[in-house]
Amino acid sequence: MAPHRADGVLTAPVMAYEGRKLRPRAWGLVLIGVVALLSSPTLTTWSASSEYGGTDGDGHWIDGAGNPASSAPPTVQVEAHAAPAAIAVLLLVVVVGVFLPPTLERFGKRSLGDVVRYAAYLAVPVVVVAGVLVYTVWQGHVVMDQIDHEVLHPHGFPWGGVTVTTGHATR
Repeated sequence: MAPHRADGVLTAPVMAYEGRKLRPRAWGLVLIGVVALLSSPTLTTWSASSEYGGTDGDGHWIDGAGNPASSAPPTVQVEAHAAPAAIAVLLLVVVVGVFLPPTLERFGKRSLGDVVRYAAYLAVPVVVVAGVLVYTVWQGHVVMDQIDHEVLHPHGFPWGGVTVTTGHATR
């Protein structure tokens, strides 16, 4: 169609540009996955320790209530870290999101592959944020409460790794 003049204004038909469809790419998911795999363990690492007693003014051992004790009072140190299971779930989401869409495309399911990749893009931050929040609340309330109540072997969150070291106080 040729441009024409109407009221002294030159007009032409406007056509929408037909380019590539916006599709989620694997490299972006890999980048987000690497950042998530590196930041998740950093966000879930912490430690706490407690000594259930000590010494009195004369240097004799006392327990947590201040009563004389015949031996050194116990100590507990808790070191929390990301659980291997949580890292495995995060890695699985990234691997499925990167490798399943091309396979589905080979079988004529390109749209389904795009849905899988979009779901992986959304699932990675959700897994990290939800995991860190649940883990932090559990460790902050349950484990710290156990330490405050002089439990010698605190139990960490099932998906979180906790290393408990017990010993005796030293002078």
